[in-house]
Amino acid sequence: YTSTRNKKSLRTPGRLEKKKYNPFLKRRTLHRELR
Repeated sequence: YTSTRNKKSLRTPGRLEKKKYNPFLKRRTLHRELR
């Protein structure tokens, strides 16, 4: 279940788990959010 979501997140940015660079914190943060 989670594995399929992870594969989807790689294709579509801004989904569940994505390594995104946060310009506000000036560092990379791992986002695990449901949007």
